Amino acid sequence: MTVSLEHYAQHCLAGLAVFDAAGRLAYANPAFRALLADGGPDCLGRDPGGLGLPPAFASPLAGALGRIKDGDGGPQSFEVGPENGSRARLCRLIPAGGTGEVIVELREAGGGEHLRQVLQAERAARCRAERQRERSRRLFFEVIEELPIFVYMQRRDYTVAYANRKTRNFYGETNGRRCYEVFSGRDSPCPFCPTFRVFDTGRPESWQFTDGLSRTFHIYDYPFEDENGEPLVMELGIDVTELKRVERELFQAHKMRAIGVLAGGIAHDLNNNLLPIIFNIDYALGKIADDTLAEPLNGALRAAYRAADLVEQVLDYSRQQNVSRAPLRLIPLARENLELFTASLPANVLLEADYCAAEDCILANPAQVQQLLFNLCRNAVQAMPEGGRLSVSVTNALVESLKHAPHQGLALGRYVVLKVVDTGQGIEPGRIERIFEPFYTSKKKSGGTGMGLAVVHAITTSAGGSIQVDSRPGQGTVFTVYLPAVEPIDTRVGDEPGAGYGVEPCPARGQSGRLLLVDDDQGALAAMARVLREAGFEVATAASGEAGLDQYLRAGGRFDLVLADQSMPGLDGLGLAARILGHDAKARIVICTGHAEARLENRAEAAGIAAFVQKPMTPRVLVENVRRHCR
Repeated sequence: MTVSLEHYAQHCLAGLAVFDAAGRLAYANPAFRALLADGGPDCLGRDPGGLGLPPAFASPLAGALGRIKDGDGGPQSFEVGPENGSRARLCRLIPAGGTGEVIVELREAGGGEHLRQVLQAERAARCRAERQRERSRRLFFEVIEELPIFVYMQRRDYTVAYANRKTRNFYGETNGRRCYEVFSGRDSPCPFCPTFRVFDTGRPESWQFTDGLSRTFHIYDYPFEDENGEPLVMELGIDVTELKRVERELFQAHKMRAIGVLAGGIAHDLNNNLLPIIFNIDYALGKIADDTLAEPLNGALRAAYRAADLVEQVLDYSRQQNVSRAPLRLIPLARENLELFTASLPANVLLEADYCAAEDCILANPAQVQQLLFNLCRNAVQAMPEGGRLSVSVTNALVESLKHAPHQGLALGRYVVLKVVDTGQGIEPGRIERIFEPFYTSKKKSGGTGMGLAVVHAITTSAGGSIQVDSRPGQGTVFTVYLPAVEPIDTRVGDEPGAGYGVEPCPARGQSGRLLLVDDDQGALAAMARVLREAGFEVATAASGEAGLDQYLRAGGRFDLVLADQSMPGLDGLGLAARILGHDAKARIVICTGHAEARLENRAEAAGIAAFVQKPMTPRVLVENVRRHCR
């Protein structure tokens, strides 16, 4: 009974009782209990014959209950004659809807039909409540139908009970389909699904899910029921695919900054140590004629150059934001570099090139584009140890809709597309997410350092572009680089072969001069001094900035060039240069350093320093730079 009906029954002078579908007493108000031989709580659950009712009342009551149970008409009524001087009473039996229960009212004959009025009021209240529930339910589904997130309801047998408009637009109609068919494209249930814990525990669940279209969702599961009380799970899915992409890029940026800090801290000392190794091995190779010694020395020299190249790649990775960029044409640049790259290709690798871009002008740094192309091609060759086909193409792409973009994160606009395809071993799915991480490599046996693709990613993103990789084990790999197209200009870097690559003139033959060489590293100092002396220069050395300044002043400025290390205790290279230029504005000074930052180069240029030379260099590069800047 409802609260209002029970309140009426408790205070009503008429006897009121409820008998269940089996004809047993389920409720009796105080007035009805007064008729029983034992009106205590133990009376519940008994049939009319076991309640101790007066015989004149018990027998017709049992008969009327039986007729209602057998479906013989609707409400029943009979008169109970007077007993012991009491007045006659009327007993009415009213079936309570489809529950099988029967409400019994025993009142004085001729009294008002208060119970009928209460029941009618109760039915009206139930109808109003049902209409309100229906309106609320309709409003609820109208709201979730238009929500901008994915909402669907699932039954325990995996079928989808409901899916809102966004879900249907993305996955199609869901009625009668299993959840694993709709969202994962599977023929059987997913091996792990937290949704079913909600059915068992009745508590919400939160988890992440990647569907068959590689979109990632944060899922919120809640217990729910349909209008018939059937248990459901209501699932809310928030698309976090773009957020995950941004998180990966942010993580990549954090790693780049961390690598930059690490590189800046160790590059100078590491390059200073590599310089005497390279110079001394090179010197020894020039002095021996024994091939049995030349072979291991050549191996050591190659290893030293690889170490120097790795340090340079780490530095390149960390300073992508500091390079200058200008409009350049990609096709001439790619054509020239591929011609150079062909000379180093293994005989079992075939290179194919296709340049069909109608517009190929991009805003980039030519040396970086050369490095990007070289790293992608070298990576492809390393993936084909048994040989294969390497294909490089330059095309165009127009992104007019984010929904139909080639991949997530690509902004609207025109792109020049560089694609590098190999027929090699391919990449396992679990490794694709990590291939752009610094120092991550699966090709250590073939010389991989783990920095090539990290540098490619850094160059691409710093130029405002994006890179996509598609690969399957045993079926090769496709790297697609999207670089924003820009309007061409009359003079473009990269139009002429060799433009923008730092091509240097051949050093003059027979030139000599007097040099002051300043470096706190004794090994680097001795190695560079020997190379320069053998090249015909007169070299004075100093092991600190203070000693170098003293020598310069005592010599009265008779040095044609000062070559100074930057990172020295006490007076560093720039400090030494400033002191020397303060005494002699015409002095020629070259800073030699293992790590040149952009702000350091700007300060040096403003101070009037002639040039920077990056350590470690080859002996030939050192001699060429000295000859170029010597007075």
